[in-house]
Amino acid sequence: MPGRIAIRRLWGGSATRQSAVERPLQEGTVSTAFSHLSYKLYLPRRLAPKPAIIVMLHGCTQTAQDFATGTDMNRLADRHGFIVIYPQQNLSANMNRCWNWFDRRNQDQSGEPAAIMRMIDGVAEAHDIAPDTVFVAGLSAGGALAAIMGRAYPDRIDRIGIHAGVPAGAAQTVQGAFRAMENGDEGEIGPGPTPAIIFQGDADSTVAPANGDRIAFAPGAPVRRRRLLSGWRWCHRYLIAPVDEHAQAEYWLVRGLGHAWSGGRSLGSYTDPRGPSASREMVRFFLGYSRMAYPWIVIRLFLTRPFR
Repeated sequence: MPGRIAIRRLWGGSATRQSAVERPLQEGTVSTAFSHLSYKLYLPRRLAPKPAIIVMLHGCTQTAQDFATGTDMNRLADRHGFIVIYPQQNLSANMNRCWNWFDRRNQDQSGEPAAIMRMIDGVAEAHDIAPDTVFVAGLSAGGALAAIMGRAYPDRIDRIGIHAGVPAGAAQTVQGAFRAMENGDEGEIGPGPTPAIIFQGDADSTVAPANGDRIAFAPGAPVRRRRLLSGWRWCHRYLIAPVDEHAQAEYWLVRGLGHAWSGGRSLGSYTDPRGPSASREMVRFFLGYSRMAYPWIVIRLFLTRPFR
């Protein structure tokens, strides 16, 4: 097998093995003409001089607290000084707490996206913070909504993170949503105007990996591929250059990962402690850090043959 191997020491795949005691989550609500949402808010022990805001959108059947626990994003907030907002879908809007990304009313600057933007503005005003740097990330239905918000608000949202999500515009009905999730052949192609980091498991039986491919690869965009072992899972990391109307993208295809947050804490639902830490990699992508700024273990193997 041709290639070159480099080995470095690292903590492991999960976002943390021993989390520090966190400050409690604050609570709030926001209303628009079409949506009424509650949210949890995490303020780090010490804010950065110009703190970023990261919005974390849970998946179906999850709550804001559950998603905060599973992703362990609060620990990273304490380390880097950013604010985390965890919106929570109401049972009255969706009995499974799914974000209604498949409803036309939530596919532009209205509905749920508008409510989340109002949430961001309210938090920034309440804490006297200029919302200069805003990032949105989500899992599954939350990832689908993050994809929509990246296209709806490219002037307000700096970067997005999509974990096991589907492309914007993939469906307009519930039946269409299931088809898009299963087939991965619907919706916008490419990341659109907002830089994106995408995580997808190749063993995901809920959201087909083809959805991640469709979001990541803009037609004609130059691609660099690297195979690596992180958190005891092999994965491919693709760096996709910007082209035409599409921004840059980074795509992690994780071998053996199902429908779960990669490297998450087992205390939360829909998490897999193995694999690269999606939380850490998203924060690194959002804040512009080099991967080697982290003292973690990575085994890199540059291959010429396909992954699958």
